[in-house]
Amino acid sequence: MKSHQKIILVNGEQSSSIDVNDRGLQFGDGVFETIRVHQGRPVWWQQHMDRLLEGCRRLRFTHLPDDEVLRAEANELSAGCLTGALKIIVTRGASSSGYAAPADIMPNRVLQLSSGTRHQSKSGQGIMLGVSEQRITGSQQLSGIKHLNRLEQVLARMQCQAEGWGECIMLDIEDKVVEGSMSNLFIWQQDRLLTPLLGQTGIRGICRERIMSVAAAQGIDVQQCQLGLDDLQKSDGLFVCNSLIGIWPVVKYAGRTFDAGANTRLLQAQLEAEICSAE
Repeated sequence: MKSHQKIILVNGEQSSSIDVNDRGLQFGDGVFETIRVHQGRPVWWQQHMDRLLEGCRRLRFTHLPDDEVLRAEANELSAGCLTGALKIIVTRGASSSGYAAPADIMPNRVLQLSSGTRHQSKSGQGIMLGVSEQRITGSQQLSGIKHLNRLEQVLARMQCQAEGWGECIMLDIEDKVVEGSMSNLFIWQQDRLLTPLLGQTGIRGICRERIMSVAAAQGIDVQQCQLGLDDLQKSDGLFVCNSLIGIWPVVKYAGRTFDAGANTRLLQAQLEAEICSAE
């Protein structure tokens, strides 16, 4: 597969278009997952599917997508791809009846494979981290769902681009640190590893969960707790993570310069080893 080639399946057929009445387009009425592909297979497949299906249930989809069909289509797209990203979008379906959905509506599914390694490019040199002006204001009812209403994250990424940041921190309306625009955050306090407690909002990333598990297996004290910007300023190191990028060390934040640190590099190596062997 050529670098950065894209292949798209819409309901199992190669296509680059979708019905204009699709509720994902009209209302953001759907969910998505973005999955790393390594050596022709989607990494952490079951964890991604569990979260996608739970999102559909919480959004009260009348019909759930068939996970076996999704797996077959994902395997078809991923075969022969050495490394890349697989995005799966499931919408409630197409309707022209306003906000209310017909009782018999059937979900639509879109799978898009992008080959290449651009998402992991900053794992070595690290990134500059900023703080977004855009707050996370989502309701608790939608907390943790990877739904298609991502305008807060879109605005945050636009600020990242304008400021030259690799990533930016997003706060809630009470000035608590939640996550990055596309990532979860960890900070070091000496040898302790802290990450924001995501009880009211934010996405409990699959990579975040795996890092906590890997760190605990290495004997590192890992805690989920409320964090503010002062905690980041006083930290001994920071990094962000998601399923595509793995771990990006933060080397510049709020006028300070950080080293990636031996513990962060250890977690990077352990995580990449797990990704290379994950089913």
